[in-house]
Amino acid sequence: MLTVFVDPAVAPIDKQKELITKACTEIGLLCEFVPQRVERTISWVPSLKTPASACEDIGNEVIAVLSSEDALQMINAYVQHKKGSAVDELTLTEWVHSVQATLPNQNLTVLIVGLEKYFRNKKLLAKQKHREAVTGQAAKQKKNTKSVLIISFQEAEEAFVELQLFTGCVVQHVETDEDLAYQIKLYTKAVRDKSTKKDRFDNVFSFLEEGVSGISVNKQGQGLIKVWKHQLMQFKNLSSEMAEAVLCSYPSPYLLHQMCNNNETGQNAEQLLADINVGVRRSASVISTNRKIGKEQARRIYTFMTAQDPNKVIK
Repeated sequence: MLTVFVDPAVAPIDKQKELITKACTEIGLLCEFVPQRVERTISWVPSLKTPASACEDIGNEVIAVLSSEDALQMINAYVQHKKGSAVDELTLTEWVHSVQATLPNQNLTVLIVGLEKYFRNKKLLAKQKHREAVTGQAAKQKKNTKSVLIISFQEAEEAFVELQLFTGCVVQHVETDEDLAYQIKLYTKAVRDKSTKKDRFDNVFSFLEEGVSGISVNKQGQGLIKVWKHQLMQFKNLSSEMAEAVLCSYPSPYLLHQMCNNNETGQNAEQLLADINVGVRRSASVISTNRKIGKEQARRIYTFMTAQDPNKVIK
């Protein structure tokens, strides 16, 4: 069992707390709103029965949540700092550095809530001003309107690029409180399953045996023939039986390369490869046929052994 600890500043109102709690409950996990070492952060704590290696994986993850207002203040500080003006507010990069200093050696993800809405409203305001200039009629102004910072999309993008370059953290945007709760749910599932899935890419090559990351070869060379077989099986549609047939004729890559590039046999190399007998195809009928490597596989193998262009694609 995993427990999600959310800083109260992430969800200051009851509706936000309910959404996050519901999202965690949907995946069978507990959620508690308790102050964290760094304000506006989310962390995960495993149960006592969790293995030590999994505990380390879970403890290395942390999310920091920023509202659009706070993000805009930090972006504005970045813009002013870029212009050479003295500012008291922290930039995004400075703020993340402060978080990383308090939480060292942890993978930090920053979620920014509602920033897309700011740019949509900014675009609508620009259209409204254009309409007023064309018609000469001023639109009614809403009472008690807050003064907002004027930040361009390009300035925000530059601030985010600097942030990711100099801190190495991940930045993601969410629109609504519902989106934030859903994103927390996805991250929680990923953190929960991290220890069980982190080794799933160890065996990424199709020619390697299932469940192993390689083939052992001892000092006497035992195992090399198996490596050669699996190398051959990298070719498209080249089966284990075909690889075995090639091995019988050419027990090493050197022998096959020598045959393909030999002046005497080079011109007929493809045909020699195509004629390699794979075995007898047994069928339900009385008639049986001999299978061969075939022209397509022979062409691929020959091209691989003789191509001078390292970027050549063998189809």
